[in-house]
Amino acid sequence: MNDSSATDWIERPRAAWLAIWPIALTALRLVFRRKLFWLMLGFALLNFLFVFGAIYLLATLKAEQPEIGKMLSVMLPDLAGTGKTFLNFMLAQGTVTMILLAFAGSVLAGNDHLRGGLTFYLSRRISVLHYAGGKLLAIGLLVSLTTTLPALVLFLEQGMLGDTAKYFSENYTIAFGILGYGGLIAVTLGLLLFALVSWMPRPVPLVMSWACLFFFLPVLSEILSRVFDDRQWRLLNLWRDIYAVGSRCFGEAAVRSRDVAQLSEASAVIVAVCLLSFIAIVFRIRQLRHQS
Repeated sequence: MNDSSATDWIERPRAAWLAIWPIALTALRLVFRRKLFWLMLGFALLNFLFVFGAIYLLATLKAEQPEIGKMLSVMLPDLAGTGKTFLNFMLAQGTVTMILLAFAGSVLAGNDHLRGGLTFYLSRRISVLHYAGGKLLAIGLLVSLTTTLPALVLFLEQGMLGDTAKYFSENYTIAFGILGYGGLIAVTLGLLLFALVSWMPRPVPLVMSWACLFFFLPVLSEILSRVFDDRQWRLLNLWRDIYAVGSRCFGEAAVRSRDVAQLSEASAVIVAVCLLSFIAIVFRIRQLRHQS
């Protein structure tokens, strides 16, 4: 019997970039084990279920009572199935998403710094970028779970309840808008959250910093813009900047008139935040690697 097939077996190394997937899935499993995550996800789904039911009810009325359906469509433009319908839905999901990320941040990456997980990952045949990519992918998937995925489901529902072929042929660009806006949210918030977690892995400082960025700064920016009568102060509101740039993914008609003049500045703020966050992440992880 020839045993050469067993004795001459050689392991084929996989590409190192594939390591980001098990890193991301491991991080998500840790989050999914927490009961608080499912509570936050339940709150996020409440708005989704409300919009889902409202779209279904409006479509039923259009089919059975066309006059009433048209009247309600005019009164409720957010349920008309246009790009603004899904843009505003994703905006409404923002509050719960922020709270969810504040909770999940320390679980996704903070524990690696406190309990030696970072040393374990970097002892493998992966680089700092692979580790960071895995964590960022986990955060992005978590964001998509509360924003992009529900919006795509609503888009499919909207098309299936009416003239399907006509709706999708005329509004297929909405799907690209949802993916574009969702990707912008995931990348920006993912980089920013991971940067904060890298320097503040403990839950309390992380939550306080996150609250300052997305609750205190928006209020401060609004106050300063009114006191000094200068709209440039509103650029301090990062969530507003993301919304302004993200609305452009749905076409020029979806951009609010007051945001048109500041699209370039809002884009510059987002790029600066992403770049600084990326630098902070790489610098901090390399610093921790040398210390371990």
